[in-house]
Amino acid sequence: MDKSINHARAWRLAVALTGLYAAVWLALEGAPIRDLLLAAALLALALWRVLSRRLLERVNGGAWRGARRVGLSAAAGLAFGAGLPLLTLFLMALKTGLHAHGPEYSAAQIAWVWGQLPLWAGAGLLAGVGVGLVGAGLRRSAKT
Repeated sequence: MDKSINHARAWRLAVALTGLYAAVWLALEGAPIRDLLLAAALLALALWRVLSRRLLERVNGGAWRGARRVGLSAAAGLAFGAGLPLLTLFLMALKTGLHAHGPEYSAAQIAWVWGQLPLWAGAGLLAGVGVGLVGAGLRRSAKT
């Protein structure tokens, strides 16, 4: 089976599942963990789209090898990790505005999400470096 067909099918499934979760998320009362899950799904979709459509075509063209691939993976992990609490805060504000029945979240919950920014950015960076190194190792072992 053609890889592009599998990629398109996986993309449609991921978007549909994220949309379904967003509809359920909107109906429920506020809980930061549900907002975090939606933010993670939206960021994963955005990074998937950007990396698969824009950057990986250039990377696979041959100009990006070794350390550059690991760097790209690290940057993607950092963007995901740092963007996660920021998008979560945006979703929390959006949900509070849409429900319009008073505060949906306490100040402590908002402060907790904001305080997690350095932790999630660091974790995203480390995960990105790890994925990049594993990818470089697999690529190297495939050549030998």
